[in-house]
Amino acid sequence: MKTTLTFLLAATCVANAASPRETPTVKLIRKVSGAVFPIFSEPERGKLTSGSASVIHPGGFLLSNDHVMLGKSGVVLVGRERVEFRVIGRLPGKDLAILILKDADKLKGVVPIGRSHDLMNGEPIIAAGNPGGRGLVYTTGIISAASIMRDVNALMMSYFKSGRDEFIQFDAASNPGNSGGPLINALGQQIGIVSAGVKAEENINYAIPIDRVRKLFGSLLPIEVRANFWTGVEVDFLAKNCRVTSVAAKSPAQ
Repeated sequence: MKTTLTFLLAATCVANAASPRETPTVKLIRKVSGAVFPIFSEPERGKLTSGSASVIHPGGFLLSNDHVMLGKSGVVLVGRERVEFRVIGRLPGKDLAILILKDADKLKGVVPIGRSHDLMNGEPIIAAGNPGGRGLVYTTGIISAASIMRDVNALMMSYFKSGRDEFIQFDAASNPGNSGGPLINALGQQIGIVSAGVKAEENINYAIPIDRVRKLFGSLLPIEVRANFWTGVEVDFLAKNCRVTSVAAKSPAQ
């Protein structure tokens, strides 16, 4: 009886021990799985497009690419349930869009917004998205180039000192439908938005750096303009925590 009890206790300890299957990647995916969703839209009559979006605020705000929905409303799949969204902010020239869900209570998490100014070539990343409209899929890889221009060769790049947008190049598998999904670092932070790939080359994919989203957020979602009010406060969207940079004279904030 004593031997049997000892065996059962030992077996229980083994079962409760951390499994080697539960790698840091598994833990990261579990952490963000409730905050990345497949999205579907009908930008043109009879044409259904699929893409991805990440939750950036528990109030139902999602971040995605503009080319996925082209300003049109659609649905987000939360599990098997269809939840309607509408586009409330977009910058087509930068391929960025902010969506809001009709029912934010369905959401179960947020992907923390990170920074992309200090990315390292070779650091591990996870790409989450909706390839082929099949639902949420995760792939892993590394940052192949922390900052690179699309559609130009290395010689041409040397002529551009500024004025051209730069992208993150990564090698995790990414296909049509991944657009709008987050590129996630080892801390579980979103550092980019998956936006494009090169079909003629293997594992060449691009993401919009998250710092570009931060810098353009005031234009992407001009809350004061939309709500018809003015506070007179300017904030630093690149700061780790909320930081006021200026207060206008004779403003309500002052």
